[in-house]
Amino acid sequence: MSDKKISELPYAAALNDADLAPVVQGSASFAETRRATLAQLRTSVLTERALHVRDFGAAGDGITDDTAAIQAAIDAAAAQGGGTVRIGPRRYRVVAAELDVKDGVFLQGRPGSGGWRQNGDFAGVRYALLLDAARTIRVRRNAGLDGIAVLRDGLTQPASLRQGLDAAAAFAGTAITLGDGGSGNSDGNGADSLLTRLLILGFNWGIYSDGNARVRIQDVLGDCTNGLYLGRSYDVSRISAVNWHPLITTSRSWSNTRLLITGIASNGGGRFRITTATAHGLSSGDLVNIAEVRDSGAPATYGRWAITVVDSTRFDLNNSTYSAGWTSGGAVYVSANRRAGAGYVVYDCDMATLENCFEYGHDIGFDVQDQTHSCSFFNIGADGWVDAADPASIGVRIAGTALRTKWVGGFLSSKGCSIQVNTTGGEQHEVIGVNVTGGARRIAEVLGGQLSLIGCDFTGAPGTGNVTVSAIHLGNGAGNLIVAGCDTSSTTFTADNAAAMQRLQLAGNRMAGATTTQRIAAGRVELASVSSAAAIETRLSADTDGAVNIHRRSASAGAQIKLYGTGNTNAASFSISGTDCVFAGDSGNLNPALTLGGSGMTQAQTLRLRRLSSSVAANDRLAVLEATGNNSAGSEQVFARLVTVAEAVASGGEAGAVVLETRSGGSVAERFRLAANGTVTLTGPLVLPANPATNLQAATKQYVDGQFTERRTSTLLLSGATTVSHASHNARMLIANGGTSLSLSWANTGDGFSCTVINRTGGDLGLTLSGFTSNTAPTNSDGFTRIRAGGVATLLVYSPDGGTTKICQLAGAGAP
Repeated sequence: MSDKKISELPYAAALNDADLAPVVQGSASFAETRRATLAQLRTSVLTERALHVRDFGAAGDGITDDTAAIQAAIDAAAAQGGGTVRIGPRRYRVVAAELDVKDGVFLQGRPGSGGWRQNGDFAGVRYALLLDAARTIRVRRNAGLDGIAVLRDGLTQPASLRQGLDAAAAFAGTAITLGDGGSGNSDGNGADSLLTRLLILGFNWGIYSDGNARVRIQDVLGDCTNGLYLGRSYDVSRISAVNWHPLITTSRSWSNTRLLITGIASNGGGRFRITTATAHGLSSGDLVNIAEVRDSGAPATYGRWAITVVDSTRFDLNNSTYSAGWTSGGAVYVSANRRAGAGYVVYDCDMATLENCFEYGHDIGFDVQDQTHSCSFFNIGADGWVDAADPASIGVRIAGTALRTKWVGGFLSSKGCSIQVNTTGGEQHEVIGVNVTGGARRIAEVLGGQLSLIGCDFTGAPGTGNVTVSAIHLGNGAGNLIVAGCDTSSTTFTADNAAAMQRLQLAGNRMAGATTTQRIAAGRVELASVSSAAAIETRLSADTDGAVNIHRRSASAGAQIKLYGTGNTNAASFSISGTDCVFAGDSGNLNPALTLGGSGMTQAQTLRLRRLSSSVAANDRLAVLEATGNNSAGSEQVFARLVTVAEAVASGGEAGAVVLETRSGGSVAERFRLAANGTVTLTGPLVLPANPATNLQAATKQYVDGQFTERRTSTLLLSGATTVSHASHNARMLIANGGTSLSLSWANTGDGFSCTVINRTGGDLGLTLSGFTSNTAPTNSDGFTRIRAGGVATLLVYSPDGGTTKICQLAGAGAP
């Protein structure tokens, strides 16, 4: 053909490997034009370049399913012995099948995709794989992912609390799987893989590795229900700079919502019903937290609940048990940032290391499980919404057969319990230089196994109900807990029992001040002699006023001080039982004596019982000496009391009396009174000691002569509801003025009771009976059941057959 300029040649719509193309080599006088085929160019100039998914037909438009094209590029790289497959600044859908990143192949985007986006808008993220929740990206041995965003296909941008809750609930599938997890050993077909500079959003599991050794994961940001699972990984895997955070829902005005409570009542079916001040926007099955109810009268509502919605401002707490008492206060906390899973799960790993890692909002931040051996965590953080006061969440849980775990630096904050250890082995777990903050339940709890807290800072605040957020707790099965060189100035130590508390060892800790000592709650405190001058501390609680506090032993047992005798056996104890302070002998000494004073005393000892009331009144009881014991049924009863009474309390005219009360039958009643003026009143007969078998009474002649001629009937003025009793009304004249109502029971009156009633109420006066053979009306031959207006009647209580039949008889001015 004729010579033409290259610019004059027609363009080729497509080129084949056999097509010729001019190649100019050199320049100026050295320029030489040569010919080459495209196939020659591909095998020389383009040899060993990275493959690109678009070369294999990937569209990257966010609509087309690019699964086959991307897999073809990966297969081509694997066929040439491994290499890099690039994706461009596009969004590639992976729907039809999982991606299998084969041995030696790296799927690569750009250096990184970042993390947080304004208003959770990730629609513009490029270098992204939009992965169907039913699929996964499987990474094989020596392969990896670099600089890619893995987003669940269909991920939306929530714009409200309701949408945020629904978005978190929709998380599903597993984004990245290392190997196939089926080899049953630590050197599986995902070993030696590398994941770096990734963004992972919207899945149930972000990264899942089971049975792979020497895994390397670094610079990962993600928001998933569960973050990283590292199981059966030996030969020292390395995890660095991984951060699981609620990126999709965070930093919005509704992310963490607080609703004031205006009502707590029964739902009619035995559950709590909550009413909020404003519309809650919730759906049945949502999770909420109830807090700020410490002093509201409804502490049982505190904590996390699944709910059943009643209407826009009311919902029920599922599986709750209603109890009355709420007065006011409380708040509902709703968090779209809650992730009901674990940030990190480590299982059956040998010397794995995690450093500079963080999680927020998961139920469990770091879950260290069975057979995890000598794993280390450096500068690790766990956090949550502290205001929600979620007692169900845990910062770090070390459990099962895990052993020799090391935590160094970082912070653990705002969980229900920041550290929980419940292991079976005898090896020590160590937490060193960590800021450990109480969230909603405790700073730390050791339920089983051994723990050392060294050089840590502990912070917390009073909890709700009986919970002490600033507590470090030892369970019944706890091993030794060593606390050394820590800031424990605001910390309370508690235990299930005294034996558990004895496993606490404190050394060289920082106190709040020279006069403040450490609190040890809910356990035995022992003062023992030591063989050296070392700083061995046994500490009680000291408040700012210098008072020493000893706290409860458990949820049902109060504080206790045990006293030992000359041997190593408990002799007696002081303890709190309900509202009583009890002095008692121990099992080996059932009859202790409480002695005041000792040898060498030069003054009489005084036992003073004080009642210094700010609202004193005549006939107030000032002190009671009470004797109790069990009856034949094993029920504790009061058998007698010695009582002091303030008969008059007017300043300058004070008067007191001593009263002796004894039990007879079913009640304790006054039998003897020594009044302020010296008058002695005895309710029963006085038996002369010369012949105690004879029913003789001691009385003055004046009393005998005037018994029936000068004795006046005592009167009582009534004007309200009155429960008639033997002690207050027997043999008395009751003047019933307007407003009076009368009720009688056999238990309060008994055989032989009588009184006279004058009805001045203006109408017929009825009687309410209980405990009698007939409770409908008093017995009367004329059928009278009431006392006629303006009339006078006598009430007689008796049993004609010794207690089987119990009768109240009305005699006198009765009315039908």
